[in-house]
Amino acid sequence: MRKSGASLESVPELIARWTAHLGLSVEAKPAPSGDEEAFPNRLSVSGPDAGWLAADRGAGLDALQFLVHEAQGEREDHKLAYLDVKGARLFRMQEVMAMGRFAAEKARELGSHTLGALSARERRWVHLVVSREEGLGTESEGVGTFKPVRVFRK
Repeated sequence: MRKSGASLESVPELIARWTAHLGLSVEAKPAPSGDEEAFPNRLSVSGPDAGWLAADRGAGLDALQFLVHEAQGEREDHKLAYLDVKGARLFRMQEVMAMGRFAAEKARELGSHTLGALSARERRWVHLVVSREEGLGTESEGVGTFKPVRVFRK
């Protein structure tokens, strides 16, 4: 088991320091997601250079988040910091959870409904939203990083 490293409270300072070494001016502040079970410990990254992190489908933000998670040394979702720029990830969470609710409605009506390929985090959101519905289940199908999710009546 990995030892804990940087605390959640120290992450905003780490982000500011690391991005400053890259010549970027950004800051990170805690910002509620509205659903802490689905998107815990959201840190909103803003500043004149925050857009650079969001460019190329958030590749820079993904890299920075990976480094933050490594510095934290945790593997439990509720203890890790999750970065967001301009609310893009929050919007995606809301969008995927709405897709999950739609799939739940279709599964009740038709018996099952399959959503297209989703990332691991997106699949987790669908599993979470459907788990809140009585009489329905979910399963990821296939192999690989991006997989479809089937919602079905139990």
